[in-house]
Amino acid sequence: MAPLARSLALIVGIASPLVVLANRATAQAPAPSATASFPPLPSAPAPAPSAPTPSAAPTPSPAPVPRAAPVPAASAAPAAPTAPQASASAVAEPPPPPPEVPDAGGSHRPQISARADPFNFLLGGRLSIELEVELSKYLSLELVPVFVVIKSPPMLNYATYEKSSLHQESNGWGPLAGAALDLGIWFAGKPLQGYVLRAGLTNYAYTYVTTPPANDTVSHTSRELYVLLGSHNRWSAITLAYAFGLGYELNQQNRCFDSFGNATSDCPKDQLLIKLDQTGSSVADLHGYLYPFDFLVRFSLGVVF
Repeated sequence: MAPLARSLALIVGIASPLVVLANRATAQAPAPSATASFPPLPSAPAPAPSAPTPSAAPTPSPAPVPRAAPVPAASAAPAAPTAPQASASAVAEPPPPPPEVPDAGGSHRPQISARADPFNFLLGGRLSIELEVELSKYLSLELVPVFVVIKSPPMLNYATYEKSSLHQESNGWGPLAGAALDLGIWFAGKPLQGYVLRAGLTNYAYTYVTTPPANDTVSHTSRELYVLLGSHNRWSAITLAYAFGLGYELNQQNRCFDSFGNATSDCPKDQLLIKLDQTGSSVADLHGYLYPFDFLVRFSLGVVF
């Protein structure tokens, strides 16, 4: 029985898919058309037409927007001009020089310099103040007043250096002994700077006195025509100047003593003697070694403004 039951179960298992497929085919078949045997079912009445819906008022169409007129090509922004191509034979010309700025009012304040000579003060006992003003780019005018500030300086006379009886004094207004005036010619065209050639005249009045027991006095006014070659260096407002040259004495004065010890101008040579003792056996010559010429040296410090 068992084998029979297994055979039936196998047959049923094989036949069951066929039955399912047949049922699905039947369900999907179109509905049978109406025949005389099977009249068609009455159809549902059509719905009554509804009242027409009032149409909305027509919306007015917007007015046409005027189109902007086309911009003519001429009104468009001009294109940047292109640089013309230079030909191979063209030569580039230099740009014109800038216009000259006119001088405001055409005025120029002249430069002024003030200097002092420390060596003449320490060694000669005379303080010289050099005051100079610019006249043009090549010329300047200088005034040099001299003040006697030391009565018995070291350089008064070498022959009497060991003797302290000789003194100098100013024979002018107080300590002012006089002044020198000269004209400066500047080689580089820069006033108060560079090399300069000076030509001027001095007028210095001095009185020389010996103390007792000599008690001698000599007054002399030195008027020298001089020429100097100098140089000026500048650092901003500070200036350093030096010069050297020769002077020639125009007011030549002689003084000597006769055999009786009396002063006289009838001298065998150019001398300007002063007694250093009472008898006149010891004298000093106030003239220099190169008289009537005089070797001049300057060295001064100062400012320019």
